[in-house]
Amino acid sequence: MPLADDSIAVVGTACRFPGSVNRLDDLWAVLAASRDMVTEVPADRFSTADFVDPVRRRPGHSYTAAGGFLDDVTGFDGSFFTGISPREASRMDPQQRLLLEMAVEMLDDAGVDPEGMEGSDTAVFVGCSSRDYGDLQAASPEAGNAYTMSGTAGAIVANRLSHYFDWHGQSVAVDTACSSALTALHQACEHLRAGRSRAVVAGGINVLLNPQIFAGFSNASMLSPTGRCRPFSAQADGFVRAEGGGLVLLKRLTDARADGDRIHAVIVASGANNDGRTPGLALPSSTAQQALLREVYHAAGLVPDDVAYLEAHGTGTPAGDPLEAEAIGRVLGRGRSRDALPIGSVKSNLGHMEAASGMAGLFKAMLVLRHRQVPATLHASTLNPHIDFDDLNVRPVTRLEPLDHPGLALAGVNSFGFGGANAHIVLADPEPVSNIQNRASEPKSDRQRKLPVVVSARTPEALTAAAERLAQQLQFTPEGDFYDLAYTSTARRGRHEHAACVLATDPQEAAEALLALAEGRTDGPAAAVTVPERSGNLAFVFSGNGSQWAGMGADLLQHEPAFAAAVSAVDAELRPLLGWSVGEALAEGSRGLERTEVAQPLLFAVQAGLVALLREYGVEPDAVVGHSVGEIAAAYAAGCLDLQQACQVVAVRSRAQAATAGSGRMAAVGLSAREARKELAAFDGRLELAGINSPSDVTIAGTPEALAELGRQLSARGTFFKELDLDYAFHSRHMDPVQRQILQPLRALRPQPGRLPFASAVTGGVLGGEQLDADYWWRNVREPVALPTPSRHWPTAGVARSSRSGPTGCCPPTCGACSRPVPRMPPCVETPTAPWRCGAPRPPSSRLAPVPAVVASPGRAASCHCLRTRGSMNGSGTARPTGGPTFLRTRHSYTRCSAVGQRWPNPPGTSSSVRPGYRG
Repeated sequence: MPLADDSIAVVGTACRFPGSVNRLDDLWAVLAASRDMVTEVPADRFSTADFVDPVRRRPGHSYTAAGGFLDDVTGFDGSFFTGISPREASRMDPQQRLLLEMAVEMLDDAGVDPEGMEGSDTAVFVGCSSRDYGDLQAASPEAGNAYTMSGTAGAIVANRLSHYFDWHGQSVAVDTACSSALTALHQACEHLRAGRSRAVVAGGINVLLNPQIFAGFSNASMLSPTGRCRPFSAQADGFVRAEGGGLVLLKRLTDARADGDRIHAVIVASGANNDGRTPGLALPSSTAQQALLREVYHAAGLVPDDVAYLEAHGTGTPAGDPLEAEAIGRVLGRGRSRDALPIGSVKSNLGHMEAASGMAGLFKAMLVLRHRQVPATLHASTLNPHIDFDDLNVRPVTRLEPLDHPGLALAGVNSFGFGGANAHIVLADPEPVSNIQNRASEPKSDRQRKLPVVVSARTPEALTAAAERLAQQLQFTPEGDFYDLAYTSTARRGRHEHAACVLATDPQEAAEALLALAEGRTDGPAAAVTVPERSGNLAFVFSGNGSQWAGMGADLLQHEPAFAAAVSAVDAELRPLLGWSVGEALAEGSRGLERTEVAQPLLFAVQAGLVALLREYGVEPDAVVGHSVGEIAAAYAAGCLDLQQACQVVAVRSRAQAATAGSGRMAAVGLSAREARKELAAFDGRLELAGINSPSDVTIAGTPEALAELGRQLSARGTFFKELDLDYAFHSRHMDPVQRQILQPLRALRPQPGRLPFASAVTGGVLGGEQLDADYWWRNVREPVALPTPSRHWPTAGVARSSRSGPTGCCPPTCGACSRPVPRMPPCVETPTAPWRCGAPRPPSSRLAPVPAVVASPGRAASCHCLRTRGSMNGSGTARPTGGPTFLRTRHSYTRCSAVGQRWPNPPGTSSSVRPGYRG
């Protein structure tokens, strides 16, 4: 059966359920193991000694303390939600806080960058009935502040999400009691089908804070005195309250497919109605439930045989279970030609989450379709004798069993409110079982290339935790799923201020690298970066003479085919011009680097290799700039020069400058250009300004004697001065004798406009590629280096980040020896071939893969486009988003319900006592 065009895709999920169930995988582990997560009221909620009496029923008391509880409702990740102050968070209903955290996790699970949804028509529908937090804050009105009303108003559970994420679609809190979440989901589906939004967030939330609500349900004899939900059991005696929540991100199926989303399940039909008048408001109507089921399945063109499983409302009440079983059997059971319809209820595992209960049922049904197994409904070893299951042709599943349904399987989900509001959802597995089997049999890719895996967080501490959690997931990730995980982490998730990236060929290698990174070890293909939050493009900054070191690129030649291929291509062009091989020289350790005719060709070869390597991993610049000889690699990367032309410029430039060896020297000086010119005036042309590296750092070139004298003068005044280890006076009059040797061979040069903005270190602005002729390259040799300022000279390129590309991350000739940080360049991510810094010993190995730091850079989530276009490692031909740990969970406790020691209202017939302050 093909899925209809108006079907709704579930593309993202998040949950918080009792028993530390925070992901769908956690929920499946509970279900598959038939675990019961019901416990008793935690000590930090309220005193059970004051509000619970299991022996006799009294007003204001509950006869049970049983319930399904979350591990923590006081915590909130304030470091992540930076726009919410601790003062505001303390007055926010925990339901609002939990929804915010789940919304982030839902987007992470969907592989959606929150920034991409800002300002969109995304709508929000959230089911919520609990007003516990507001009621308890009202017990101490003197503690209220400006945030109390917005923190406790019912509508804000939905509006809070719309406000924080800047979503402009309809935002509605839905309260139909225990069917709130599934009713909200139905309304979300209708909203999408009507074309009112392109994406909708739907779900439900419930927390248990007020002991009087337990007492109220006990007065109505709705709660189980034995403390367990026993759906369809002979021992069914009521329900057990529980708390939790869940969210889903929904899109029309056609849009989800077009966006390349992973689809958890497809909602093929939904509906809602009401019981109308019954003998009592809280008594359900089987007739109304039957009418809803008939309407939903008939409208979708479905028949009973299409349904493989039905997740019942199944609270375990003596009145509700028989009526629901009758409705299911009359509509979907008796009309089947197959075996009896399997039914069950997740409330036997978790308890009844009331307004949020529909989300637990929805997720269980999704997992049944995903795993092709039906978990047991607990506590139903003896079935209710008042329900004729054989006649109704329905069967409660009491042990884990396979889902026997070939082809496309459907699952229904019931949810009923005690005021008569009913909702039903019909789910389909997006992939029929035959397709799943075919996919599993596909051969694995034989290409063992390294892939980037990225984690990101708002703080360094959260980044460490995120790396550890992802490492744990990777340890259990099948090798065939590794490509999809790398694709999701790199290209589909939002990027925060702190990020880290590792390169690996398989999940185990990635896990080990992430654990090493979390432990502070950076001796592998990994990098962590911190870049100020600023959106924009990426520029490659190519370092100049002085960044080279013996051994550079040697390991990359051995281990990175893309790098080796690019160097080989450079070698093929340069060998006839130089009479020696740059490839062989790099492999042998780059001897003779003190000679500029050796250093410049090798430097260009390494930079060309790095550009190719980054491109292989999907990282490409949006603009380029080079420092001195680095401008040749920049022009090549921008497409202004082809490889043959770039190699010609390198050969001509380096050979000509070789003749100037011994004529002068250079030094890095901590002065502005204006200050430097004043100092140089006294030297009568013997010293010249050779480079402006920042507003407070310059390079000086001239005779050795004059440089030494300047150094003595500046050092005496405490001004930074460092003579460089270069036997040349580049960018000065000492280059004048070789002007003809540069201009004449390059007269035939015909540069092209280029495909990227080229920021000139000669003019300080952006130049067209066609201007990079022979005259330009002479000016590149003779005139001072003037690195352009992106904010002033690159406005059309939108550059906000730079990647320094070269054997080290610095921009020589100062080679990291500047007197203070360089503010002219945008926030920088370094891509050296080894983690060497000026002043440290040269590294024994030349290999630190340059990709991780660039890929991890905030704002570059879209840079790894190769992970979108290359075939998946599992052989399916496409990369699919996959779930993974979210980047939250640096949680802090926020307390505010009443002041510690505040006297709470006491149940009738009890003495006044001091209550501990509730931590909410």
